[in-house]
This record gives sequence, structure tokens and C-alpha cells, in this order.
Amino acid sequence: MPLRRTIVILAGAAATMLTVAMLRAETAHLHYVLSQLDRRAGALRQELREKQLELARLRNPAKIRSFLEAAGERSPAVKPE
Repeated sequence: MPLRRTIVILAGAAATMLTVAMLRAETAHLHYVLSQLDRRAGALRQELREKQLELARLRNPAKIRSFLEAAGERSPAVKPE
């Protein structure tokens, strides 16, 4: 086999292996980023559930009144008559 052909084959194989290695590294990085985003999304879903529960509790006027009385404040939306 001529030397030139051997060099071309070896260079092609090296380029292919380098490309595969780069793709594997990028895939691992993307999996890591996706994992972080999934954890953040889970935390945000949990926070949303907590805020929805808090909102549902606050929609009860008796709870709002008792909260305001405990805080010693009046609601700005309620004007004294």
C-alpha cells in the first residue's frame, strides 16, 4: 500500500475518532445541563404548589381577617366607615 494512501487512511481515522470524542463530551455536557434544569423545574413546581396552597388559604376571608388582626393592621382595600 502506498505511503500516501496509508497516511490518508490514518488521518481519516484520527479525524473520525476525534469527532466521536467531541460528540460524546458534548452529549455528556448536555445531559448534565438537562439534569440541572430538571431539578430546577421540580423545585419551581414545588414552589408553585406551595404558593397555590397559600393563595387558597388566603382566599378564605375569615383567615385573612384573623391574619390582619394578628398583625395589628387593616387591609388597604378595606376603608373604615
